[in-house]
Order: sequence, then structure tokens, then C-alpha cells
Amino acid sequence: MRQLAEQVDVLPEGSEPGRTRAAEGLAERAAAEVVEQLFHASEARLGRFLAQMVDNRALAEDLLQDSFYEVLRCRDQLPEIDNLEAWLFGIARNRALAALRKRRRLRGALERLVQRPDPAERNDLELLELRDLLQRHLDPDDRALLLLRYLHGFDANELAAMTGRTPEAVRQRLARAKRRLVRAAGRTPTDSDQEREP
Repeated sequence: MRQLAEQVDVLPEGSEPGRTRAAEGLAERAAAEVVEQLFHASEARLGRFLAQMVDNRALAEDLLQDSFYEVLRCRDQLPEIDNLEAWLFGIARNRALAALRKRRRLRGALERLVQRPDPAERNDLELLELRDLLQRHLDPDDRALLLLRYLHGFDANELAAMTGRTPEAVRQRLARAKRRLVRAAGRTPTDSDQEREP
């Protein structure tokens, strides 16, 4: 994704002050192209994440649009962003959490996860139990961290960029959330339940 952001920095060589409008137009087109590429690369995955968070297809689609609108609105910042996808997921995460708070829809926040399991995950009873544990024992912020980490594969550094926390703070929150789930499931937490990543 970094190479997408670098495209925005490209201006014609030998640009003159009188040609700034042409250069701005070129930079604007490059930024729009980067946003379009980011959209095509991330839309489906981001849409699934939002649906898993808010359990409402229409709301998830609205949040997806809002997230990409925010990216388009902030397109002048794209060259400064190291990981565009993590940044985009951070925007979407914040919008989803705000929607959950506004509507007080803590119940059912992971229904989409149960309705759309991966083909390899066919044990619906385990998924229902997991969804129930996540809903009853974790707040929306911790659920979002667990979903982003374990279902969408973001590491602690990327999650830190999304949430404004340090990677160590993210790892600690993940470990605590996992311990709460393990205890709620009736198991004793072990060393293997600790978050270990760079």
C-alpha cells in the first residue's frame, strides 16, 4: 500500500510557479487514483469487518462509504501514511464504534460473523458460543481488536496505528481480552493464551 501513497508525491519535473494549477491537477488525479486503488484492494474485506462489527448490512454499507469518503477528504495526507490499509481500517473501526455507542447496539454486534463463516469453519455451535462469549464479556473496543487481530490478520503495530495506542498497549489489551474469554469459557488461562508478536 505504501507504493500507492507514493504515487501522490509525483509531480512533473521542472514545474514552474505559473504551472502550479497543472501540477495540482496532476497531484489531485494521482491522489484520486490512489484512493480508487485502495477502494478496490480493501472494499470487500473492510465491508466484512464492518458487518461483523455492527450486525447491520445497511449500516455497514453506510460506514464503508463514510470511511472511504474520509479517505478521499484526507487525500492530501496520503503521502505521509505508512500503511494505508491499517489507516483505512482505523477510520472504519472508529466509525463503527461510534455507531455502536450511538445506537447502544451491543447485543448482536457479531451476528454477521455467525451468518458468514469461512468454508473451513463449519462448527456453528462453536461459532455461536464464541459470538456469545465476545458479546457478553468484551466491550466493543476489545471485540474490535480481537476481530482485527485474529480474523483480519493485523499485527500489534498496525492495530496501534489504528487505535492511537502503543503496540505494547495493544498486546496487553489483546492478552487481557483473551484471558477474559478463556475464563468465561471455563478454562484456566495458560502461557499459550498470551499475545506474542513483534
